[in-house]
Amino acid sequence: MKNASLLDPIEAFVSAQLSACGDELIYHNLNHTLSVVQNASRLADHYRLTDPDRFVVIAASWFHDLGYVNGDPAGHEQRGALIFREFANRLVIEGDLIERVTNCILATTLPQKPTDLLESIVCDADLYHFGTIEFAEKDLLMLEETSRRLKTDIPAGSWLSGSAKLLRSHQFCTPYCQDRLAAQKHENLRQLEARIQAAFEADQ
Repeated sequence: MKNASLLDPIEAFVSAQLSACGDELIYHNLNHTLSVVQNASRLADHYRLTDPDRFVVIAASWFHDLGYVNGDPAGHEQRGALIFREFANRLVIEGDLIERVTNCILATTLPQKPTDLLESIVCDADLYHFGTIEFAEKDLLMLEETSRRLKTDIPAGSWLSGSAKLLRSHQFCTPYCQDRLAAQKHENLRQLEARIQAAFEADQ
């Protein structure tokens, strides 16, 4: 089988796994994964990746958050990599592709520390929304998912402060994202800081 054709069973498997979670995962669901795959595909096109390299980043994007289906956020990258390895053993995957996909999945662990272009692409595909106008909406979904998992209401000011801290510490890894997303990411941070200030003043 050519690498591209292996993506069809991967898509079917991951989609079924995430769909079975129902409403449990408000953010780390199939919609998020599809978005990451789309972002990775955009970056793969820009960098004109070879067929094997493109398979690596797309496969890793499909599996990068699959560890959420069987555990808490901590360690979900390792679980996702393990699920991929177990699934990949059913397919005929040549050479070191399994290892390279696994490395890309693990590279998305925060703080991200990619070691090559492919890992950088998957990292940026995962957090692409940090530099888009969708950031606020997706951050709200993260808050709702976290609140449900912890079974508690998280104070808005506390959550916003954590989100702002994450944006300040984050750096896009690829020149493509650095060039195209930096301005909106800066604006997203500005808006967060304004909301934090408003929440602080409301508590006074």
